[in-house]
Amino acid sequence: MFLSSNLKCFIVLAREKSLKKASEILFVTSSPISRRIKILEDELGFKLFSRTDHDFTLTKKGLELYEKIMPHYDKMTELEDYFSQKRTNLNIRRGLMIGVENLNPFLFNLLVKTRKKTESVSYCACDTKTSVESLLSGEIHGVISHREISHNGIMSMSFFSESACYLYSKTLPEYQLSDLKNMPIIIPTNGFHEHYVKNAHTRILTICPTAQVIIVDDIHNYMSLIANGEAVGLISESMVAFYKNKITNFSELNHRVEKLFPELKTYIYYLKEREFSLKYALDTVEGAQVNA
Repeated sequence: MFLSSNLKCFIVLAREKSLKKASEILFVTSSPISRRIKILEDELGFKLFSRTDHDFTLTKKGLELYEKIMPHYDKMTELEDYFSQKRTNLNIRRGLMIGVENLNPFLFNLLVKTRKKTESVSYCACDTKTSVESLLSGEIHGVISHREISHNGIMSMSFFSESACYLYSKTLPEYQLSDLKNMPIIIPTNGFHEHYVKNAHTRILTICPTAQVIIVDDIHNYMSLIANGEAVGLISESMVAFYKNKITNFSELNHRVEKLFPELKTYIYYLKEREFSLKYALDTVEGAQVNA
């Protein structure tokens, strides 16, 4: 807006000292960056960088320019962010498209259809193999996922977290995990992502090596078994909320948070330039649990 593309390329390249890293941050190929640096050097009349293979080191004059311009650059960046936010406020109703990456249907229902529903945000399903590419290309403006994504230029914040619960019959006394030596423990794959199921299975057997762990597609078909006190289920809090409204005999069941299991965390990933609009949109949603 206020800062030229040539100057932005200079600052980023000076910071990163790598054309590849600068390309990833600026989301352009290396050729436009090299071209803009050359234009800036021609305008200034001196070389800004010493090039060694793929590394870029500031020359003496380049370093002098960088140090003198940075205080002004930072202030202009703040002004750009401020006026971009004002513009975003006016256009926020145009909406953001958020990709939802293979979440279980219970959490999807809780986050998207109920708690996170707003005019300014739309949701779509996206595949783990293409979600990062879709985000970088601008096809979607954010990705909600259980997995941790590490990629230059992509930022993240905690979007939601929930606990794992034991579901058991009210006829059973209070117990510890180590007490479940002969009681089958049922873990549904439609309630947790693959890595969580594996970790939960390992943790149960570590604490209680003789426990019977049964991994099933859907715990719904085993509710009667659990209600009769013949098994225990491991479910998430979003599953508890779902089944309370769907199963008539749910009143026969108890559930309690099992602190021995880690929370099921959900993250939202986005590009830096979308940070304000994303936070603005999500913060306007009732019950949002978004943290910077």
